Amino acid sequence: MICMMMGCLSLSMTSCENYPEGVPSFYSSEYRIVGVWQIAHTYLNGVEIDSTDYTGYAVNTYYYMYADHVMAVRANRNGEWRESIFATYILDPKKKTIALKYTLMGKNYDFVADVRRLSKKEFFIEFDDENGDHWRLEMFSRSGY
Repeated sequence: MICMMMGCLSLSMTSCENYPEGVPSFYSSEYRIVGVWQIAHTYLNGVEIDSTDYTGYAVNTYYYMYADHVMAVRANRNGEWRESIFATYILDPKKKTIALKYTLMGKNYDFVADVRRLSKKEFFIEFDDENGDHWRLEMFSRSGY
């Protein structure tokens, strides 16, 4: 009986996805990314900032991630809520990257970011923009998990 329980436990542990930073999870990254994410911290070249002209990277911007690579980005600028048009993402669990493409308030965003953390409550990404600046966005779930 104990051998059977140990066998089942080892089988279930091998199905855990260790993604990323050694955080085991029974949920796939594709499942964990679906939900509402709010940017809580934005870092530009290693320094935390509280405002930026890049609304898609600003604190309190929301990323709505849906199944099948569809998303929306929503931000408040000067008291008005604005939402992206044509927004998609492609998550690559093997490479630990996410490609994001959207338009928000007249600016096109199209970049591939390294996923530093992805749990049901935290989603951290890092990337370099077209100017060579390094960004880190720390998002937290607003989906009620």
